[in-house]
Amino acid sequence: MTVETDFEHRLVEAIQPIRHLALAHALYTVMDNGVYQTVKAEPGLTSAAIAERHGLDAERFAGLCLYLANEGYFAQGAKGAHEGWHLTEKAKALEPFQPWYTLLVGGYAQTFGQLGEVLKHGAPFATRDGAKVGAGSCGMSMFDALPLADRLLNTLPAEDLTVVDLGCGDAAFLTELVRRRPGLRAVGIEPDEVGSRLAKERVEAEGLSDRVTIHRGRAADAVSVELPTDGTLCFLTAFVLQEMLEQESEAAVTELLRKTMNNYPGAYWLVIEVDQQMDDPRTMSHALGLSYYNPYFLLHVVTEQRLEKRAFWDDLFDRAQLDVVDFAHPDASVDSTALELGYLLRRQEPAPRHV
Repeated sequence: MTVETDFEHRLVEAIQPIRHLALAHALYTVMDNGVYQTVKAEPGLTSAAIAERHGLDAERFAGLCLYLANEGYFAQGAKGAHEGWHLTEKAKALEPFQPWYTLLVGGYAQTFGQLGEVLKHGAPFATRDGAKVGAGSCGMSMFDALPLADRLLNTLPAEDLTVVDLGCGDAAFLTELVRRRPGLRAVGIEPDEVGSRLAKERVEAEGLSDRVTIHRGRAADAVSVELPTDGTLCFLTAFVLQEMLEQESEAAVTELLRKTMNNYPGAYWLVIEVDQQMDDPRTMSHALGLSYYNPYFLLHVVTEQRLEKRAFWDDLFDRAQLDVVDFAHPDASVDSTALELGYLLRRQEPAPRHV
């Protein structure tokens, strides 16, 4: 067999996705097990000292350190191993973006690994790590969905306002919203057992138990949970109705919206969802569209979630007899794709009767 003269160059280009697969897992691992924070806080520790602190196999961990050094994330001093390890500037720059690793690697790596099986006719949906998905989503929301929700809430009265977060995850989103608004009370509902436990622990650790209550349950349970009857209620879902669409039905989403508004006629809904534009070449040529939304759209195809286009949500809310009070996208400096949709909704006023 004759090998082309440029074979090695083409090979290097062809296997870059494999390189990035390994790198994503390695970076997520040191973020998730605490090594990243240890090396950042105490530069100069040897791999053996770091391994002992975190209960790791010293020889294997030393190999991981060398791997990350070769990729430009870990570095040693001039004396090599005798001076221990520190993070490079490249590694330090990753810190704000750790939630994206938690979501896509911690939560969905197993999902991508199941592609070959779930694509078969009649196969069940792929699995995911619900707790990691919740934690990653909450962390990412600090940059886009939470400022978006905070801005939409400015439309509502600040006094005696209670937000009911359906699918609150580990409550990072909810507790931050409460901290930003001193008069705000909140109720979180989370179906995942680990996620709801972490949410309760977070609320207690942050000293917010007098203002935030956590329940374990599905979004549909919002109609049966005891809620404050004084002041203004605002039900909130961030990327949750997409799950109800697939796991239950479109009718279940409409019923939830209608039932909550029948029980609390003066309440509001704040809904954050994603516009499914995977078939739009202009959108998917956007840098963030390709690097984040393209894999995000793919994982939704094979997991028990259903993304829809903006026109679908506009129509569904209208059929649920809700009016759009306000609408917004995240700040363009964070996400300029305009794919994330923020709705503030309230019950439609009945049409005036003509005598």
